[in-house]
Amino acid sequence: MKKFILIFTLVLAGCGGGGGTTNNFSTDQITQSVPAKPTCTLAVNTDTVPQSYYGTNPIPTPLSKFDNSIIRGIGLKDYHPGFNMPNCTQNEYSRLLYQKTLDRLQLLNVDVVEIYQYGPVVDFNATTWVVDKAQRQIPESELIWFIKEANSRNLKVNIIWQLWPVDSKGNTINSNYTMSEAEMLKVLRGWHDIIVDVAKFGGANGLNILTVHWNAFYFPITGKYKESATLEFLSIINDVRKHFNGKLFMEALPTFFDRRIVDKVDGIIVPINPSNWTRNDDINISVSLLKSRYLDNILGKALELSINTGMDLKSIPVIWDFNIQSRDKALSEGWVEDGFCVKEGIGPVSWGSPECTKQMNYVTDFSIQALAIEGAFQAIKEQTLIKTHGIMFSTSYWHTD
Repeated sequence: MKKFILIFTLVLAGCGGGGGTTNNFSTDQITQSVPAKPTCTLAVNTDTVPQSYYGTNPIPTPLSKFDNSIIRGIGLKDYHPGFNMPNCTQNEYSRLLYQKTLDRLQLLNVDVVEIYQYGPVVDFNATTWVVDKAQRQIPESELIWFIKEANSRNLKVNIIWQLWPVDSKGNTINSNYTMSEAEMLKVLRGWHDIIVDVAKFGGANGLNILTVHWNAFYFPITGKYKESATLEFLSIINDVRKHFNGKLFMEALPTFFDRRIVDKVDGIIVPINPSNWTRNDDINISVSLLKSRYLDNILGKALELSINTGMDLKSIPVIWDFNIQSRDKALSEGWVEDGFCVKEGIGPVSWGSPECTKQMNYVTDFSIQALAIEGAFQAIKEQTLIKTHGIMFSTSYWHTD
């Protein structure tokens, strides 16, 4: 589990200021008291970053910074750090880790911290979908505590839910490209139940932002049945608004854009990647090459947004979403699981399995990540088609070293 403190220092330096906005909700809504600082301590393996982690390319110097009005967001790793450590309960350890992480994000002038929550639905065949509370990744009491801790540092919290394709009874959902419209609607109506429950939780506990589209496990294929999917999401958004007064973000994966949805949310999260990047490009990498490929990607997104919404692109609150790992082939191979080993088509496997060899031998390279971020930032800054509302970095682990 390799952390990226150097690179994220560069990232937020490149972003420039941010943060410090006063929250507009009452903390009286949160009744849980924050306990005394735990007596356990965070485990530290080493205080020295191996020189090889910096990679083979020079770390670029940011040329500019974004306006302070642009949202700066960092997403934590998408599982709960409730580890079993000496002299600590799981919750004590995770709270200490979260506190140090939040302190770091505050120091870097972050505005929004994204935290991922998930857990299986009890029964996909039930009329109403309910999440199995006993199997939620982050205990509800800890999530309430986290929101209060973040808000005390003027950090807004965005909850993003990851929808599992397997329920507590072992039932699975057909998530391939042959999904029928009826199957899609069943999932969306079940999702409606889940996200409204999350909205009720958020409204009662001072949550600032809620993403109304799920993250990961991108099913059903909503882009295949755009009108039906749009109508279902409009219904979801209307019902979420009845219970939650904070900001609503909508993810653009799987990609479909509709003016009716854009008009009802406060941010559209759009992934950004260097177009047509190959292994040969890894070898010849430079900020200028990356900037060019990111500009191509932005042009494609602009055309898609324009065709599907018919809107003035500068009126769409686009939040660019980054998911760049600090490894040598991150751009040519795309994102790969880095927290545990996975066998293709099967699922998680143990560290000692042969399938784990590749993941255990990834080459850490901060320079690839730094070059990509600077190239993307320059492209976003230079392009004039889309007004940038914010920049988010997804699943970036914890900032404790």
